Amino acid sequence: MTLRLHALVAVLLLPAFTFAQTSGSPAKPQAPKPSGGPYAPVSPQAKQRGEKVFELFNTGQTSALWASLSEGTKKAYGSQEKFVAQIKKLRENLGTESKMLDENMGPTMRSAGTIYSRLSEFNKAPIRVISTIGVNEQGQVDTFLVGPERVPYQGRFGGYKDATKLKLPFSGEWFVDQGGRSVFQNGNFLSDEQRFAIDFVLLKNGRVFSGDGSDNSNYYCFGQPFLAPADGLIVMVEDGFQDNPPGRPSHDSPQGNMILISHGNAEFSLMDHLKQNSVKVKKGDKVKQGDPVAECGNSGPSAIPHLHYQLQDSGGLPLPDSLPAQFVDYYTDGKLVASGEPERGQTVSNTAPGTAQQSTK
Repeated sequence: MTLRLHALVAVLLLPAFTFAQTSGSPAKPQAPKPSGGPYAPVSPQAKQRGEKVFELFNTGQTSALWASLSEGTKKAYGSQEKFVAQIKKLRENLGTESKMLDENMGPTMRSAGTIYSRLSEFNKAPIRVISTIGVNEQGQVDTFLVGPERVPYQGRFGGYKDATKLKLPFSGEWFVDQGGRSVFQNGNFLSDEQRFAIDFVLLKNGRVFSGDGSDNSNYYCFGQPFLAPADGLIVMVEDGFQDNPPGRPSHDSPQGNMILISHGNAEFSLMDHLKQNSVKVKKGDKVKQGDPVAECGNSGPSAIPHLHYQLQDSGGLPLPDSLPAQFVDYYTDGKLVASGEPERGQTVSNTAPGTAQQSTK
């Protein structure tokens, strides 16, 4: 699945506004400036800047909020007068924040920046609200979005406990870009077929790529090996789809290159968007936990290289339902977890930080 920030709906009880440098067609990746800036991606300073921009909105400081927008974002919006009028209308519906429920941050996927997300209650709103703020290295706002939190039904597998003892399907420390049991944490949660799926990327200095990000080889996770999360039987393989150029997802297949592993007990591991010609197994092969099975790619409906992992209850027919994936004996932000479900914003690994290894680029 294509990585996304949050799927916030515009058919609302409240208005939602997006301010971005680009519209429908994919934009050319923005090369990180050599000098960087004071707000390094996924840094405490970037988080503080996101909090400050939210406070400008929450306290009605519209002139200062307008001044915080990047020039491209101002141009996309139109004029300061229009911006101020829309923000005023939005705040009339929301009121002010009465409680901050949660917050997280992650990297922007095709530029050097940070996405700060905040889940709040407002004193005039009957629903919870998600604010998403994209901050570049200079502290300018490239994205500003406010909208209601959707709370989809968790389905009949909401309380499911795995029979298979799963290990994370990679070596090294990976960042959870989408994961958890809410739309705030996991954009996959809006899809019945992919509700509990998780998206992982590799970060270095808060970035997902080096250079200008125009080639898959710039992305730190591209070509990294994926491992069987548990013993099982290979029941489906696809290896022939080309990898997409970054920012140009293909819809020639639902999943691109993929592997499906049966673990028994009606539990199947799906890994997709794999690198073309990287699959190391064939249908009918038996694998052991930790065996290399393929490499990270960017095939199918994927905009950038990443791992989309899903546990499901079927190999095809009947149509599969997504299952919660509870991994065992892994580290989250340096702390050992006996059994858990990775959530957005966490850094996870099978071994203690500093001992896990992956190739460098």
